[in-house]
Amino acid sequence: MNHNLIKELCDTPGVPGCEDAISSIVLREIEDLCVAYLKDPMGNLIFQVNDTIPEAPTILIDAHMDEVGFIVSHIEDNGMLRVIPLGGIDPKLFYGQRLTIWGKEKVESTVAAIPPHISDKNSSGSIPVDDCLIDTGISPNKIKKIISIGDQVTFSTECVIDNQRILSKSLDDRIGLYVMLETIKKVNVKRLKCNFFASASVQEEMGLRGARIINSQVNPDFSIALEGTVSNDLPGIPLHKKLAQLGNGPEIRISDKYLIADRGFNEYIQKIAKNKKINCQLTAKNAGGTNSTAFQVTGKGSKATVLSVPVRYLHSPSSVCLLKDVDSTIKLLTSSILDIHKFKND
Repeated sequence: MNHNLIKELCDTPGVPGCEDAISSIVLREIEDLCVAYLKDPMGNLIFQVNDTIPEAPTILIDAHMDEVGFIVSHIEDNGMLRVIPLGGIDPKLFYGQRLTIWGKEKVESTVAAIPPHISDKNSSGSIPVDDCLIDTGISPNKIKKIISIGDQVTFSTECVIDNQRILSKSLDDRIGLYVMLETIKKVNVKRLKCNFFASASVQEEMGLRGARIINSQVNPDFSIALEGTVSNDLPGIPLHKKLAQLGNGPEIRISDKYLIADRGFNEYIQKIAKNKKINCQLTAKNAGGTNSTAFQVTGKGSKATVLSVPVRYLHSPSSVCLLKDVDSTIKLLTSSILDIHKFKND
């Protein structure tokens, strides 16, 4: 497993609308392994992995490049900043955090926090993200030279990989992106009996915006969104609310807030997992959403599902996943692509 690539993907900034640095990594890793690619006007990268096989099924795998984060929305006269969130971020996780501002220079900062001994002990609730002050401690004159409205801002936590786990921001969806890149590297193109496409999409965290225009380019019969998915496997949580659990392999999703996955396609992937002795887990929930929703219902539609690495503390400064779940996801995805021509919707 390429720990350096995982770390690079997680540490490189890429909030919605600012995915160019991630896009460059994706191109560096797989451009030479594919027969063609295009970058559409929104910034989605769409790769044709193998030469066209007439009458063969077409499968698309996708991982989004953006992470939840912020952009600078205002600079106060004293040099402090305001930001707005891009994507779903709990305000309770924001207060007092370290942030990195990606201006003309990389600037470290903190979300201003009132010391507890002078705060109002009777106050309750969370301060909205866009009402918080961001403090760099740098003079107003210098701040205005190196930081501008619209600069992207990320949590400043760096990726740590040790003890068979990954601790990092942005595992949604950099770990799905890593799975996609490694799968393309591992697939034996000569064994493919399908038309294999992959997309690295933009602005998923802002309403699946990038994915909505990909189907018209690819027209897939099958589509798989690759994700880092919510794991709630914590002490005291009822079993039916734990969702995907770390260590049990990839999640095959049955449903979420916006998706009812194709049952036949899911059963096909389950059979692959059983035959290859790869652990996997099924989840049915009515929350969350992925690019699979867009792939299922745009263009001519497709048989769609989601294959995900379980991740604790999604959309936070530090998420956790296990290396063995990442490895299992790559193995299951690779086998599912190579055998997709055998799919039968019984």
